[in-house]
Formats: sequence, structure tokens, C-alpha cells
Amino acid sequence: VLHACEEGMAGVGRGRQAAAVVAKMAEAEVVAKVTEAEEEEEEYGDDLVAYFEDPPTEAEARLLTRWMFPSKVGGRPAWLVPRSLPSAVAASASAGGVTALAPSGGDCPDLGCRTCGRPLRFLLQIYASQGSLNPDAFHRTLMLFVCTSCQPNEVRIFRSQLNWENEFYGGERPDPTMIGARLRKTNNADPELDPLLCSSCGLPRDARGGEAEAQADGPVCCAECARRARYKDPPATFQELELTTTDAEEPEEPDEDVPAAAPTSSKDDAEEIVDGDEIEEVYTDGAKQARGGGRDLLAEADAVIASAKSKGASAAVLEKLEEYKSKVAENEDHAIDSTEQAVFDEYSKEQGEHDPVFSKYNRFAAANVGHAVRYNFGGRPLWFCGPNAMQGPVPACQHCGAPRTFEAQVQSMLISHLRGSSALADRLDFGAVFCFTCSASCTPPADRPYVEEFAFVQAEPREAWLPKV
Repeated sequence: VLHACEEGMAGVGRGRQAAAVVAKMAEAEVVAKVTEAEEEEEEYGDDLVAYFEDPPTEAEARLLTRWMFPSKVGGRPAWLVPRSLPSAVAASASAGGVTALAPSGGDCPDLGCRTCGRPLRFLLQIYASQGSLNPDAFHRTLMLFVCTSCQPNEVRIFRSQLNWENEFYGGERPDPTMIGARLRKTNNADPELDPLLCSSCGLPRDARGGEAEAQADGPVCCAECARRARYKDPPATFQELELTTTDAEEPEEPDEDVPAAAPTSSKDDAEEIVDGDEIEEVYTDGAKQARGGGRDLLAEADAVIASAKSKGASAAVLEKLEEYKSKVAENEDHAIDSTEQAVFDEYSKEQGEHDPVFSKYNRFAAANVGHAVRYNFGGRPLWFCGPNAMQGPVPACQHCGAPRTFEAQVQSMLISHLRGSSALADRLDFGAVFCFTCSASCTPPADRPYVEEFAFVQAEPREAWLPKV
């Protein structure tokens, strides 16, 4: 009897232990789900996105100057601190042109490309106050400069910031009416910056930020704009457009990243994919990169069709591929609408060419159609694709030693929006540009108010995305 009682008590003990284990497992599952939800919220919860406004009128353009602390693309930079500007590529006295600086030929000017030595051009700026982090960062601007001579582009980014109380701006909120009226009356004059800047592009005139030419009776243009003027070319500026910011829409994430599907075997299956209202997964391929400059899209279409035939693609897919080829032959600008994209996506599914990273990027882009910049200080980068990812850690701030954090990324949709607006814009070439800045927003040195931060350009992997022939 005693033995039976002992066994019974042991059974009860094991039952309680099992119940406790089950309870802990259930608790862990709940915690895991909450953690996963929090991670998703952390990934997208604080995201902001910036959209283009319509081209400004003459009066509106006056409000895209430094006194209004704008976020914008193109035009003349709105320099936050009107002194000690980043150094520019100097003019060559012997050739009368621009000095080409080899990467190993000494220090490269701030606004020179580290790869080819050509002058950088102003792409965009983001006004992003971090006053709660550092009182000296109440007014804070990130400025991106791009080399369009390099394909994909090279990018450099500079941060400048000021306390709310400073020597350049009053402590009151800027009054657009007063600022606009003053600039209209003075013909947009800026007494502090005009002596330092090129009158065409708004960049510093020489390697010392323009001071030397301001003291002499030199030209009013920088070396690059002077060179372009000799060849009757317009100033090297992008179309000026204001950026306005709003909360990002969270994309609908799939249950899981589905591996490549089996080949379509019937016309109904193909039509279901082609005619569907939405494509959850993006399967990258050569057609996706139809906007790449200097490519023979017709030849690529022929190669894809030949590959599809050799690999036994369905008749429905082949028919749609031929339709796409016909549209490209008629006009390359037709590539790519949603139908052709669906067909090429389906063909890439059949070949197993699936990039889940780009699928995630595409879902975010679809939820925030047409945005040019994604912003999330201290958040995570939303990588453009799997290939050409950043290798190694982001370097720490060279001024204070604090780690750099992700802050913003310039999206490929910016290229689509600017395409055709100028020859300069047509040479933009990147998947996304990622901006990493000092996590402490440290105060720049007094004699160097524009400090360089870290920019990573993720190029479009055209070769990796081409279907295997």
C-alpha cells in the first residue's frame, strides 16, 4: 500500500512537473510571438517616408533656401552653416579645366569623388533635428553629393548642425511671408554665402570653399560649371523638388518567404499569376532592370525567350514573353508594366531565381508608392537586394568615436521620378543609398562645421538578376 501511494504521489509529481513544463512552453511561445511582433514594430514602427512635391513656383523656390530649413532634392544646396564649406575640386590653372584627382594622389577634396576624382554634384538634403539627443543638434541637416561619372554612382554625405540659439538664425520660428518678401526684394541675395558659391550650381567655387576667389576678382562659377558653359551645357544641377515627410505604411508581410514554385503547367495557372491584382513575391530578373542605361533590351528579351523555350516554359508564358518583346521593339519606354512584370516574375519562379531581400524591399515600396527617402534614426536598413550587400561593420564616428547608426536611405524610386529631367539625372545609377551617422550627433569642430558621415551605395545586381540562358 505504501509503495502504491508512493507511486501515486510520484505520478502526481510528474503530472505537476509536466503541467509546469507545458505552461512554461506556452509562456515562451507567447513571449516569442510578442517579441516577434515587437521586432516587426521596431523594424517599421518609426519609419518615415519622404515624397516629392510638385515643382515649385518662383515664389515657392524662395522657401527652399536655408532660412526655411528645407528637405529637398536638387537645385542649389541650402547650406545650414554659411561658412567653412566643404572643400571643392580645384580648377587646373594649366588646362583651364577640372583637376582629375587619383584616389592615391593625396587627400581628396570633400566634394570630389574618391574613385575618379571628378566633382560631386548636390543630390538632396534632409532636415532632421536631433535636439533631444544633443542641444547643439536642434537644427540639423544631412547633405548628399553624388558622382554621376561613376556607374554605379559614388556618394558622400555631410552633416551640419546648430543650437536653437546661434549666430545665423533667430530664436523665432521662420516666417515664410517675411522671408519670401525679403528674397524677392533683394533678388534672392545671400550676403554671407554668395561670395563663396558658384552662381550656377550653388557649390563652393574652389578647394578652400570659395574664400580665395571671393577675395579676388575671379569668375562667379565653379570650375565644373565654367567648363560646362564653354560647351554650352546647362549647370550641373538636378531638378529642384521639395520633400515632405509622413509616417510610413507598414507592408503586409507574407507568412513565410516561399521558395521557387514548380513550372506552370496550364494556361489557367499562368493567367492566375498574370492577371492577379497583386504579386506578393518578386522574382528578380533581367526585365526588372529594363531601365538600366546602355542595354539592348530587345536582345535580352530574345535571350529570355530562347531560354524559356529550351527549358520547356508553358505556352502561356511564351506568348506573354513575345508580347513583351514586341512592346520593347516598338518603344523601350514601354518596359515594364505590371503585366510584363508578372510574366517575367513567373518565368523567374520557374527558374528558381528568387531574391527574398528584394521581395521585402518591393513590398515596402508597394505600401509606400513613389516615396524617395525612407527615414528611421537608429532603425535598421531595408536592403535593396541580396547581392552587393554591405560587408563588414560601419566605421565609428571619426570625431567622437561613438558608433554610427542607420538614419536614412535614398530609394531607387528617386531615379524613376527624376529620369528625363536632365542629362545629369539620366546618369543616376544605384539600387539604394544608405546613410549611417554618429549615434550621438556629436558637435562638429568650430572650424569644420560640415562633418562627413558614412554612405553605402548598394548597386543593382544586373548580372546576378539575369535569367540563366
